[in-house]
Amino acid sequence: MKMHFWSIAILAALCGCAEAPMVAYDEPLTSPGREFSKLPPAVQNSVRAEAGMAEIESVHRNPNGPTAVYEIRFRNDAIYPPLYLAPDGSVLTSNLTVAVGASADTIAASTGSEVSGLRMEELPNNVLLTIRHRAPTAEVNSVSRMTSGGQIFYNVLFKDPVNHPSLIIRDDGHLMQ
Repeated sequence: MKMHFWSIAILAALCGCAEAPMVAYDEPLTSPGREFSKLPPAVQNSVRAEAGMAEIESVHRNPNGPTAVYEIRFRNDAIYPPLYLAPDGSVLTSNLTVAVGASADTIAASTGSEVSGLRMEELPNNVLLTIRHRAPTAEVNSVSRMTSGGQIFYNVLFKDPVNHPSLIIRDDGHLMQ
């Protein structure tokens, strides 16, 4: 009986010492949360307003047509049907007509000024990610595109330059200033 107890104790100790096999990831992980974070701020705000904290299953961008359309699918599709959104945050019906238009404040916060001619959804993803990382709560005043030495740069000006100085970002997302 005593020998049986010690064999079980040693066996249990040895099982606890085994190492789990290492798992290597060769490709970047994709998750709905990661895809959601890449959406324009106006689209993110509309998703939160329409679905609250509903669990997102997938995020798709359909670039066909005059403007891009974002399709958001939720885990509980019986309660939350697919949500279709325009880049300005307008909620669209399934046939892509406007059901709920975006407010002027939402549009102004998510686009560059009229002088620059660049809207946030026209910027490369890497530039958008850099802006969101460096100034996640700042309101963009204007974005202009510059070319120097064969490279493309984006000059981002914020509405509060005291707390958020301008950013010059290379088209690959690297911050220059």
